[in-house]
Amino acid sequence: MKKELLILIIAALIFITACTGSKNLVGSGPDGVQIKFVQPEDIIALNIQEETTTVPIEVELTNYAECNIIGTLCVKDTLSDSFGGINDQCREISLDESRVNNKKIELDKQTYFFSSQPYSNLFKDESTNILATAKYSCNIITGPRGVCTKSIYNKEDPKCNAVEVISGNALSSKVAPVTVTKIEKKLLPINTQDTRLEVAITLGKMNKGKVSAETENQESSLKGNPIKIEIDYAGSFMSCQGKDYKEGTLYWKSNENEKIINCDIFLNSGDYQENPINIRLNYMYEITETKPITIKDKKEGS
Repeated sequence: MKKELLILIIAALIFITACTGSKNLVGSGPDGVQIKFVQPEDIIALNIQEETTTVPIEVELTNYAECNIIGTLCVKDTLSDSFGGINDQCREISLDESRVNNKKIELDKQTYFFSSQPYSNLFKDESTNILATAKYSCNIITGPRGVCTKSIYNKEDPKCNAVEVISGNALSSKVAPVTVTKIEKKLLPINTQDTRLEVAITLGKMNKGKVSAETENQESSLKGNPIKIEIDYAGSFMSCQGKDYKEGTLYWKSNENEKIINCDIFLNSGDYQENPINIRLNYMYEITETKPITIKDKKEGS
């Protein structure tokens, strides 16, 4: 009896491990390009009188988003131009989307190199901040793969809730700087056959960075920067409305972390259906990281 019990326990442990290991998601929630400074060091000793003296800058980008990244990476520092240093140097960037391969998450990492102009006319222990800004496009199609609909007068199985919140694994949301974080579904009867499907779609953005645009201007700072949105149920486009939403574009201000748009569609059959909601998002995103450094003059004995 004890032997049989031991076999059952071992089998259960194997089953639990297999089920846990089979869940290999790229990630969850909003995320995108992350910036890391490899160089320079926090404190740099230079002979500031030598015009050939420069500071090497090495920046590593990692893409956590499930969209291919195309854009630019620019660096500069906060010292005045009269002291030399780094003045808006830019590189084109390209990173592949994050993905799962053989049950392992693959993240594309790229390293970019910059070099400052010689620093001069500095005082001892002069401090500056190096700013690295990545600005890139992201284009995804996300949303739940199976959303059920039927007339509330149809009492036959299978069961389909008239009101439900779709989140977590059921949401099947792709990782991106701005992505879908929750959907609230309602089924409203029009008659015994026809139904209206209503969804309140919550979009959230990653903690760092902001929705951007090709060119920033005063209007975008007041109105917000654009996210192009198209939403369909089973291939038929839904009608949408919401604050700061107009004709397929959602305007997102830099101080906003989430937005909600409300969409609906009329369905002509009361029969049970299960179809995907496809949410297409196309936008620019921008993130900046800061690296403080202190420059010391070698001739001062520092």
